[in-house]
Amino acid sequence: MAAAAAVPRSLSDLTDDVLRRILFFAPAREGAATAVLSRRWRWLWRTSGAVNLDTRSFSFSSSSQDEPDVQSQAQPWGFSTKETEGFLHAAGEALAAAAAASPVKRLTVVIAKGSKIHPTLLEDLSRHDLIGAVISNPAARRIEELHIEVEEQNKSFMLSFGSLASETLRTVRIVSCCCLMAALPNAAVFQRLVELHLEWCGFCLVNLQHIIDAAPQLETLHLESWFIMLPEEEKEEHEQFDGQVPKVVWRCRLVLPAVTALVFARYTYQSKEVRLELDAPRLRYFRYEGYVHLSDTLSLKPQSASSSNLAQVDLELSKHYDVKDQQLCEPFWRFIRNFSTTRVLKLQLDFTMDTVALTDKESQDQLLGGLLFSLLERLELQAHYEPMSKTSMVMLANLLHCCPVVRDLRLKLSKDLFSRKCSSIDQEAQEDFNNSVDHFRHRRSRTVSLGGEDDGNHEASYVSGLSGESFSCLQSYLRRVRLHFCMEEPMCLGVQLTKFFAENAMILEEMYIHDGSQKMPEHMNTSVGRWIAKNSTKMRNLAGVAVLPG
Repeated sequence: MAAAAAVPRSLSDLTDDVLRRILFFAPAREGAATAVLSRRWRWLWRTSGAVNLDTRSFSFSSSSQDEPDVQSQAQPWGFSTKETEGFLHAAGEALAAAAAASPVKRLTVVIAKGSKIHPTLLEDLSRHDLIGAVISNPAARRIEELHIEVEEQNKSFMLSFGSLASETLRTVRIVSCCCLMAALPNAAVFQRLVELHLEWCGFCLVNLQHIIDAAPQLETLHLESWFIMLPEEEKEEHEQFDGQVPKVVWRCRLVLPAVTALVFARYTYQSKEVRLELDAPRLRYFRYEGYVHLSDTLSLKPQSASSSNLAQVDLELSKHYDVKDQQLCEPFWRFIRNFSTTRVLKLQLDFTMDTVALTDKESQDQLLGGLLFSLLERLELQAHYEPMSKTSMVMLANLLHCCPVVRDLRLKLSKDLFSRKCSSIDQEAQEDFNNSVDHFRHRRSRTVSLGGEDDGNHEASYVSGLSGESFSCLQSYLRRVRLHFCMEEPMCLGVQLTKFFAENAMILEEMYIHDGSQKMPEHMNTSVGRWIAKNSTKMRNLAGVAVLPG
């Protein structure tokens, strides 16, 4: 029998490659300090390929509490020229030391919260900004990954993309920039840049377009919590008879020729009246997170179903406190029309489904009129519903009518107080799950009914908004249904939906049910089997239908 592999008991037992990977994420000062441990450690940090500069490692504030820094008191907001210059000098030494052993491929610069180091050099503003001075160091000219983060957003941070290393740069992540400058000289072209992440940044769309144009291979663009400034030349004045006052509308276009993954999350405009069109012919993944009323200002250049590459769209929509419920319906449906060629659609709504339900034929014709997600195979919906409302499921019916070939349907529905009422269930979920597995393994014919004592009663069969409707997907395409709900009573909405799909999905193969407690006996029961077999004309192999816990 082969001897068992030795299990490492300390860091010294790890291989050099594993230790280098650990030091790859260590702050530069702490990483360099490991060189004193032994001869083996002397070169490990230098060959990790990364330099992580964190102002907390170079702060003198802890040692100077008894002797206040005169220079620091002379500067606004308590910044210290001494610490700023010291950090810049230490950064140069760390880069030089690492580059002497192997090329630096990853550079991280973090201006920590509460730091006395200012992102701009205070004594001579004509010089490079602090970040620009660090990344312009010759030792940083071959970096592939750059991460810049200012933890306090109120610090003025102006970054020029022209100062970035362009020959080898592949990934850029910048967090908390008050102003992102894009003054690019003609020679600065990011030939290898494939990922750009901007968080808590404010910048002009024209500058962003310049950066995109300079990165012909840019595939991933992640824009999160950002503020869009608009130039005067983009402004167009249009007469809109809203109170007889003409409005100024900003019409902008962002061209993304190579982008395949795009994230727009929590953004705001300088002006409320903005119309932004995204031209992304190769887009495969899109995620939007923000207010519904702002989504109405964003559109995707139409793509035909035959030429579309769009594979997945994730929409997380919320309601601004200033916006009334009746103002959500039209912008919501106009927005999702942009993604009719996607194959996967995930909808997460931070408001009740009733708010965007189209209850009359006129509104359906006006907003849906011919809308078909003709390629959609998976639909996921997470939303709240109003228990006393008869229109909660109308919105779901609206979606199903627009998705004639959907094969996989996943619903996670809850009341507004779902999290509070199910918190005690969630705490006991693991124990219940273990007990359920044991009961299931030793089960007999006795099972717990989902629908109460009378599984065939009309109350469980009828779902207002869904029952009586004809859906193409249920007749020929829907094979998998996943339901997630909190079962507080035998005839709750989750049970009604379970019975509805069991009886009406003609070629159903799998049904996953999760009621908040993972109790198998409530899921693996004969009730669902009777519902499936109720209509003898269904085209299905009853023995092949699997009803599983969610």
